[in-house]
Amino acid sequence: MRTWMIAAALALSPAAVVAGTPLPDAPHVVVQGEGLVSVAPDSATVSMVARHRSADAGEAKRVVDRAVAALLKVAPDFDVDPDDITASDLALREEQEYDDNDRRLPSAHVASREVKVRLDDLERLGAWMDAALAAGFTDVSDVSFKSSQEARLREDARARAVADAREKAGGLAVAFGGRLGPVYSINSLNSMQAHGYGNTTLDRIQVTGSRIDSGRYLQPKIDFTERVSAVFEIAR
Repeated sequence: MRTWMIAAALALSPAAVVAGTPLPDAPHVVVQGEGLVSVAPDSATVSMVARHRSADAGEAKRVVDRAVAALLKVAPDFDVDPDDITASDLALREEQEYDDNDRRLPSAHVASREVKVRLDDLERLGAWMDAALAAGFTDVSDVSFKSSQEARLREDARARAVADAREKAGGLAVAFGGRLGPVYSINSLNSMQAHGYGNTTLDRIQVTGSRIDSGRYLQPKIDFTERVSAVFEIAR
């Protein structure tokens, strides 16, 4: 029986020895449970960059500043609260180029500024992008989707992970002629480590979505995934 206990534990979690987590002397089973909750977001944070390259540093700065001012001017039309807008300071760098004969060409100056805005109306995401491009912005550096129910959804995903771990452990115990006993150890919910006992992978948020030719954005999806690892004793 003891030989079976060790084999089962190691087969389920080969990282146990590396993790150094103590295991019970009695028969036991080690499992990992996963919980997934998917939801449509209700807001998005859009990061866009205005960038201009010119032989004159002052001109590069003026073009970028005009683009930022133009975008901030239309922001109220999208019901964007001033607290939901941040504009970075100007970044200015000099670029030096050479021709094919390695001769030095006149240097150029590149100015850039980033504006981040939170949009609560995702139906107007495409219109906001169009407005930014019309204002003179050149790059969309990031679009991150959020849910106002994030805390509740994380708790739901964690509860599903716990239930999944218990179901797996019970099934294995019965399959080997035993029954599930009390839990011996569980992971720390605050741990960010991805492998071994005592670990939970939190904060893995995956966003999926793409733009279609008409200029509308397909509805994205946020996946909240949590994992728990636990050691259960096996009653005989």
